[in-house]
Amino acid sequence: MSPLLFNLVVDVFTRMLIKAARHGLIEGLLPEVQMGGIISLQYADDTLLFLKNDLQQARHFKFLLACFEHLSGMKINYHKSDLLTLNMPEEEKNNLARLFCCNIGSFPIKYLGVPLHYSKLRREDIQPVVDKMIKRVARWKGKLLSSAGKLTLLKSCLSSIPIYLLSVIKFPKWAVESINSQIANFLWHDSDGK
Repeated sequence: MSPLLFNLVVDVFTRMLIKAARHGLIEGLLPEVQMGGIISLQYADDTLLFLKNDLQQARHFKFLLACFEHLSGMKINYHKSDLLTLNMPEEEKNNLARLFCCNIGSFPIKYLGVPLHYSKLRREDIQPVVDKMIKRVARWKGKLLSSAGKLTLLKSCLSSIPIYLLSVIKFPKWAVESINSQIANFLWHDSDGK
């Protein structure tokens, strides 16, 4: 019941942001596509808030956050929050970080397990997913399973690991080849997974 209540309360916050954007107090990303722009993305208790580089709008945003805290009784943990900026001078970054009492973060970040970056992801950003799959296959004992058992194990367990990421980002050729190599090795060899 608690997560449902949280979502209901946060829905009010989203409506506050939309109303503020309609009145021109704040502006998110892509204002030409959507009235007021994209201001927030929310999944469970993970929230991304977007704001135009404007100190006055940032003050309005901070006021909205304070109003939300007061109305809902919930507290925003600014110390666990990061301010991420694009092409912003250091002094402006610091001013915003002081206003929101949060740390200055850097890209890439992870949101819902997906590495996000404003440019192309590097090898070290994707390597943990490949390593996770290789580690999982290495623990399986292939010679103890039939071909059908191996295939079922691969389809149900291993294939589900990258599917979510592949729906969001394009894997580079080296990552796809590495994953396919591990799958083929497990499927076609009578090894014990080592």
